[in-house]
Amino acid sequence: MKPIFAILLLVAGCCLPVLAADQSALRVTISLDIPPYVMNHAVSGLEIDILHQALAGHKLVIAQLPYEQLQVAIPKKMADVSVGVQADDSGVFYSKDFITFANYAIAKRSDKLDIKSVADLRGHKVLTWENAYLELGKEFEAQYAPQAPERKNYLEVADQTEQVKEFWKGKDNVIIIDYSIFVHLSKQLGYDLSQARFFAIFDPVTNFKAGFKDSKLRDQFNQAISDMCHNGKYAELMKHYGIVVKQSVCQ
Repeated sequence: MKPIFAILLLVAGCCLPVLAADQSALRVTISLDIPPYVMNHAVSGLEIDILHQALAGHKLVIAQLPYEQLQVAIPKKMADVSVGVQADDSGVFYSKDFITFANYAIAKRSDKLDIKSVADLRGHKVLTWENAYLELGKEFEAQYAPQAPERKNYLEVADQTEQVKEFWKGKDNVIIIDYSIFVHLSKQLGYDLSQARFFAIFDPVTNFKAGFKDSKLRDQFNQAISDMCHNGKYAELMKHYGIVVKQSVCQ
């Protein structure tokens, strides 16, 4: 791999200036490790493999950032490509949906919670990823927006390994997370999955895009994703990483 980004940490919550040593390479920002999607410090994982196949022929210099930073990486001139974002009006050129997550509310059996709706989360500590309140539907957003009363029971965790650790150690809490990420990390940490209950209270899948500084590169990426869907390579990668969703971006 070519030289990675030089990342300067300023203060918590502040932006991260990113500089590429190799000016001919594409500067790519991606999330912190969320196995099996991003693994081994962005060396492997479904998202990494998709990137390398969809952007074949380009040198990629990949830097990991907290999710909240990914959304602003291109407007702040930190990246040429930012992976795992939602479309907004910031002037970024967004790809078609390229990655799919299956989010569940998960509780420990010992807590004896019965969660049939977003409303049933009230009064319990809720552990999520950064900006999740914007991505899990209007009811969830209204319940956990910054000024909402339930916000006091809501915690966003940048590192999803820490999110899963906090869930298993705590009592009477609920984790909101992708099924495959939870299963992978729980097994890695040595926890018994039979002690978890999964509640399907959200849409079957949540899709994310890649943002691009250049519209032509975005178009090439979109075509590559379509080709991977048609030739079966996308499905092969999902199977390789053991990712379970009810429908992928290819469907």
